[in-house]
Amino acid sequence: MIAPTPGDLAAMEASLIMLGEGYRGMAAELFATFIAAHPHHAAAFMNPEAAQERMTRETLEAMLGLAAGEAWVAPAVTNFVDLHRNYGTFSGHDYETWLALVIAAMEQRAGKVWLGEWRGAWERQAARLTRLVAEELAHEWAHKSSV
Repeated sequence: MIAPTPGDLAAMEASLIMLGEGYRGMAAELFATFIAAHPHHAAAFMNPEAAQERMTRETLEAMLGLAAGEAWVAPAVTNFVDLHRNYGTFSGHDYETWLALVIAAMEQRAGKVWLGEWRGAWERQAARLTRLVAEELAHEWAHKSSV
């Protein structure tokens, strides 16, 4: 069971409301930043325009889901890892980097109105999500080793 963290959820929701129109174009910028730092992954995304918005929204939804204690998050992480495996080898560090970029992009776009408590809430949920991804990757490797 995933324990909810209501204080984080409230802070995260407030940050998204404050971000508002600042979200527009963020997914494309995030994706371009990630690929620039990880050009070896560029070929994995056959349709970057479709992937960038979906990846960004699913990332935000997963972190919000963790903060809310939603049961669907763990199976969604399994799906994320399975899906990405079809396109290439993505490490736990790759996921962690993506999460940090998402948070930094929101903060940068919100500007002076961004609160430190919002960053802390997003970072705590990113850490939880990173742990779930690491567990899934370890499970995947353990399964491969036993086959």
